[in-house]
Amino acid sequence: MFDRSFLPPARFEFVVIADTHYMLDPRGQQVEFTSRRRQTARAEYALQQVAAITADHESPLIIHMGDLIQEFPERGNFAQARDEALAQLARHNVQPRFVAGNHDVGDKPDPTMPASWVTAEFLADYHNRFGRSWYSWRQDGLSFIVLNSQIMNSALPEAAAQQAWLEHELPQHNGQRIFLFLHLPLFLHDEDEPDLGHYDNLAEPARGWLVDLVRQHGVERVFAAHVHWAFYNQLDDTRYQTVPSVAFTRPGFSELFSGAPPAEQGRDDVAKLGFLLVRVHEDTSRVHFIRTSGQTELAQQPRLITGTTADLPHSPLGLTALHPIAPTGQVPAAWPSTIRQPVRNDYGLLQAIELGARHLRVPVADLRDPVQRERLAILRRHGMAVTAQWLWSPTLNLTGEVAAHLDQVDGVELQVLGNLWPTPGALAQLHECAASHHIPVTLSCVVPGQNVPGKQHGRSQIGYLVEQLDELNAQLAAADVRVQRVCCRLDALSPGPIANLNALSFSHIGAFDWLYALPNGGEMAQANGAAAALFQMLERPGDRLFVEPYVDFDRTMDS
Repeated sequence: MFDRSFLPPARFEFVVIADTHYMLDPRGQQVEFTSRRRQTARAEYALQQVAAITADHESPLIIHMGDLIQEFPERGNFAQARDEALAQLARHNVQPRFVAGNHDVGDKPDPTMPASWVTAEFLADYHNRFGRSWYSWRQDGLSFIVLNSQIMNSALPEAAAQQAWLEHELPQHNGQRIFLFLHLPLFLHDEDEPDLGHYDNLAEPARGWLVDLVRQHGVERVFAAHVHWAFYNQLDDTRYQTVPSVAFTRPGFSELFSGAPPAEQGRDDVAKLGFLLVRVHEDTSRVHFIRTSGQTELAQQPRLITGTTADLPHSPLGLTALHPIAPTGQVPAAWPSTIRQPVRNDYGLLQAIELGARHLRVPVADLRDPVQRERLAILRRHGMAVTAQWLWSPTLNLTGEVAAHLDQVDGVELQVLGNLWPTPGALAQLHECAASHHIPVTLSCVVPGQNVPGKQHGRSQIGYLVEQLDELNAQLAAADVRVQRVCCRLDALSPGPIANLNALSFSHIGAFDWLYALPNGGEMAQANGAAAALFQMLERPGDRLFVEPYVDFDRTMDS
């Protein structure tokens, strides 16, 4: 059912699923959100997918990240809901390792939490049913550790016992590849974010204690849940991310997007529902997001798992970041949090990796912004090459500017302004930069005032058109300058697909960065157009294709 034929072999795989929120049948009762009636069916579909993706494994490893059911432990129908949820798992022969969540044992100790804190009674009931809520095991030469985040910072004796256990346990796994799981995120935006009144993170002092241990023992990956949203962070070499839900999204986080809110004021953003497939290789691990998309009808059609950035080292696919790769903001102070929550939109970063893009064009301003610079560094760790863009002016010292960012970029693009043809000064800067830094340098242009049918004002042409390349090559030859790459358009500004693309050859141009603007006409037309453009790259080894815009424009002068 799942086709891995485009993926390199992995030595081991496991599945991480979170926040299934099994819902007792409300029958004719009123529910707070219409999608609540679909939560159980969505979990059913997701479990079918989990069973299918692990079908070829003799002893599949599946980790359930907590919040098995919708009810809380203090509710009278809690036991019934849990029994039914476990029966649902059994129907699909899904036998996960469990992580304790707030819907399983109670909320973290914070006076602003909406439900009862974890108690000795709730915890004992959980332990009687599932075993101790902090534990470890080794499998296929890997180490796995599960923690109970709900008891951390509490006065329960089990909190101290878990802390002592982990401090003793982690050294036993030194030299091993460690994967750690807990329900509450360590943090969402940064290690120093506030915690009192914050519904979605682990409070101090437990946060700092655990982060220090993760760093000290070189944990490979940390997985958390609870937020029903995807966030990604890096703790030195540790990759830390939250796992989306298969049931529903948390509304407040959709404030990160500028478009209209999804259904149910953001609670039913089905495109963000799914689970993770983790594929472990000899020296790394890669995560694939398996979308369930809120579906409830059991499916039999095959599904293709595509390669991530690291899986596709020779891909020519690139993206132009016309928006910041990671916008930041604050979730309003709205239930269930009492404070504003600083957050960052990591979907652009995560989906670029999921897409398998290998190249990214960004303005140099992103290298000067600490948040964007840190996000770009993460993409480079995943194998993505970053090309920074500079606007040409006679006062620009390109070689000096690039020197200040040399450890942050893999390529340079110089955009000459107002004219197609670079001045002698611009060409000298190009040559000097390439010679000094041994880094690919691309020549581009920004020429305003180009007539576009139906527009009062002319638009700017960014990048050369194919019909302008002969003259550009002649200009370069006259100046006796050979450029490594030239930015050229392969989209609506050019006369359709370029015939005999492989016949393009120029004495003073090495290779091309092709810019492809997604056409109007809907997602299928855009996907087909981008695919056709990408196939054209087969004729041009060494060329790259940059698709734009990576994120749709919701507010623009152009349709």
